[in-house]
Amino acid sequence: MKVAIDCRSLRKTPSGIPNFLVTAINGLVKQNPEWIFYLITNESFNKEHERKLSISKNVNIIIRPLPILKSISFLWYIFKLPFLLKKIQPNIFWAPAFLLPPFIQNKITTLVTVHDMVFKKHKETMSFINRLFFELLHDKSVRQADLLWVNSSYTKEEVEEFFPERSCKNIFVGFFINTDIYKKIKVSEQEKESVLHKYCLSSKFILFVGTLEPRKNLEFLLSLMPDLVNFGYSLLVIGAKGWGNTNIKDIIEQQNFPTASIRFAGFVSTEELITIYNIASVYVSTSYNEGFGMPQLEAMACGCPVVSPHNSAMIEVVEDAGETVKTWENDDWIKTIIMVDANRDDYIRKGFKRVESFNRDYVIQSLSKYILNYLSYSS
Repeated sequence: MKVAIDCRSLRKTPSGIPNFLVTAINGLVKQNPEWIFYLITNESFNKEHERKLSISKNVNIIIRPLPILKSISFLWYIFKLPFLLKKIQPNIFWAPAFLLPPFIQNKITTLVTVHDMVFKKHKETMSFINRLFFELLHDKSVRQADLLWVNSSYTKEEVEEFFPERSCKNIFVGFFINTDIYKKIKVSEQEKESVLHKYCLSSKFILFVGTLEPRKNLEFLLSLMPDLVNFGYSLLVIGAKGWGNTNIKDIIEQQNFPTASIRFAGFVSTEELITIYNIASVYVSTSYNEGFGMPQLEAMACGCPVVSPHNSAMIEVVEDAGETVKTWENDDWIKTIIMVDANRDDYIRKGFKRVESFNRDYVIQSLSKYILNYLSYSS
């Protein structure tokens, strides 16, 4: 069987969807050596992704840019990719990030991964170009996909709510992180002190990982810091500049705000991120909505206790392994963060157990059966 995969996201710096895609490809290749995989992109992969991909005889990397405007990937996706698929003639085309190209042949079975319903609920947080691209392709992709793969039961319910009429009735649910990479490691005191010194952090620090878009609600976490600093905490924010307008600058420039205890690191390498997860006191998310909660699971895999809001898919990922806060009262959050840190050993143990329930090999095995059952039935 031939499987073609849109791998444009692997051009980018490691983050949520690209990391997931590498892990998924490696799992599919390992479990299905008789399948032939075509990893298709318009530009070369990021070197870190390239190193982590398991390349074997049944994997073909196809880099075919457009002759002109080669850096505009959505034009490549609309006009060039369907041409490449016509030449390859795959049994399956997998779109791992929501969208199908508009001119794909009907005889090719399509698999679309839906990570969230941000476009339906929070489209104002998206960049203009991404929003335009999603306006053109998102709804049609979800409705017409032969197979749908979602990352959580919450996302499945949202797909069913927004798209009651769709080709795919049997939605596959499953997700994972790469626990070969995200795991508890031995960090020496010297290494820990080096990280604390690099970012000017106190020995107790809170970690936030994510883009700085309004949906992530970082402003609320920042509003907790004047009180948390009094308990000895600093805050490290890791992630790229995100979408939309935020009030972050206004908040941290307020008079008497503990600006010196807040650090914005931007992107860091995966290796450094794993070290930071391993030494952080608590991972805290204050997001309004998540289709899954990948940083929360990564943190737990690295032995970092987690606090998140009691909403969306974060309930599935965090509840009973970390703590989910059911209000937006500052005192409730501050008490929860301090309590989780004080009982970190218990939360670390529960976090490790939760990570085991998101097993990549089991998910990939179930996904492979899901694909084969569809092909057998449709033939």
